[in-house]
Amino acid sequence: MVKLSEFIGGLVSDISDARKISDSNSVALSQSYHADPFLKGMPVPHYTIEEAEIKVPVSVTGVVSGNKEKILMQSLILSAIKLKLPQILNNQFINYYLKKQKEERRKEEEMQQAEVTVAEKSEADSDLQTLEEHPVTISDALRKKFAKSSNHISESIAEPMSAFLEAANFEIIKLLDIRDKFVSLLKNEIREEFSPYTPESQPVTEESLDEFVEEAGTHMFFEFKNFSENDKGIFVEPDTGKMNEYADSNNLLHITIKIREQDLDLVVEDSNGNSTQRFLSLN
Repeated sequence: MVKLSEFIGGLVSDISDARKISDSNSVALSQSYHADPFLKGMPVPHYTIEEAEIKVPVSVTGVVSGNKEKILMQSLILSAIKLKLPQILNNQFINYYLKKQKEERRKEEEMQQAEVTVAEKSEADSDLQTLEEHPVTISDALRKKFAKSSNHISESIAEPMSAFLEAANFEIIKLLDIRDKFVSLLKNEIREEFSPYTPESQPVTEESLDEFVEEAGTHMFFEFKNFSENDKGIFVEPDTGKMNEYADSNNLLHITIKIREQDLDLVVEDSNGNSTQRFLSLN
């Protein structure tokens, strides 16, 4: 997660760095032109950036004011669950499923090896090698099911978390307390969500469930921490091709940034096509 100010500042900084690299190359060319009798009379290529225009869709993930009241903290924590949890869960489900498949394959190989006699070992080695050569995979259909379950779990956990936060005393409650409540709710939601799945398609076993929810809880703790400890600002997630695919399209804004030598324009366009222009001077 990044502040809008940091994102825009980074773009301006990178364009300034691009100008610096261009000037450095011009200096190097100038030296080589001067040393060449045929080139020293020619003008050295030198480029300027008159204006750079970048249009970026961003998802607004939160707005933090200087006064972090209870209602604001509730909103930020629930926003983190809504926007971040689906992607976190989906990635974990895939990783745990593949890890489970690898473990099952390893056990299968051990069983095969135990059944092989010394006389048959050389012949069986080729069969075992064939088994090892095929990496574990996950089907597209199962990926889609995991993604759907990730969304459903995130939606289901939002209501009990909201009720917990509503009753919480934010003057004494700690983020670790919020994280622990989240983990306990998540554990129950995962059990219920995957109960209709066949054993073969379940990504998490009962033995690995504690580890799974603790890992998810750690991820979300840092999301909660990031929201609660940052200074005031607008937090965005730029759509760079790796944006959370489950982000709400209603939260998207299109920002056109026109950067010149001493100033920049910002044109903010919402999902309905309405735009507002802002001008900032850098003098």
